[in-house]
Amino acid sequence: MKVKKAGKVFILDDDLLFLELCKSFLETRGFKVFAEAKVDKFLQYIQSEIPDVVVLDVNMPEASGWEVLHLLRKIFKTYVPVILTTVEADKELAAAKGIAHYFSKPLDLSRLAEVIGAYCEGGKKHDVLMIEDYQPFELPWREDIRNNGWSCFGVCDFLAAGLYLQKNSPKVVCVGTSQERFDKFRDKLEHPKVIYVENRQEIEKLALHLE
Repeated sequence: MKVKKAGKVFILDDDLLFLELCKSFLETRGFKVFAEAKVDKFLQYIQSEIPDVVVLDVNMPEASGWEVLHLLRKIFKTYVPVILTTVEADKELAAAKGIAHYFSKPLDLSRLAEVIGAYCEGGKKHDVLMIEDYQPFELPWREDIRNNGWSCFGVCDFLAAGLYLQKNSPKVVCVGTSQERFDKFRDKLEHPKVIYVENRQEIEKLALHLE
């Protein structure tokens, strides 16, 4: 019997209670977790081992999550999805930096584990992979998809979507970004059914591909 390799998750957050709870929760689900509150120690550790997923807090006293993300992009030689956690948001920065997911605090740890699991062990069979521009406080596309009774995995970055497609099998890929972003990254989506939607009303297009 082949043993499934646990995914590696690195978490940086200055909230020690959150770190303890999150680390314990993820480890009970089979993930290897490195959790750190100090930016310098986090960056030192990450020089020697590359994770499958990074979870970053934005507001930290030593350095912002954006500053750490900038350094990580220089360290990593391959793409690593980053999950941003914060009580605040900056839509323009997130889109520019290529954040894969946004989670507002307090976190839903079960949802966090589901997202991490999609990148690590994979095997998810969502009805829809939704790629949309960064919208942290309202997610109309995903809400409409779920209201139709379809399961949905949402990302804010095309590279994250490509990584998801390597290990998971959605029935259809739905893109709700700007036309410019779609045209730029369309070829990176290796899936036979990629649907572009310009507004929420066009979500109904998905029904034709999910029957």
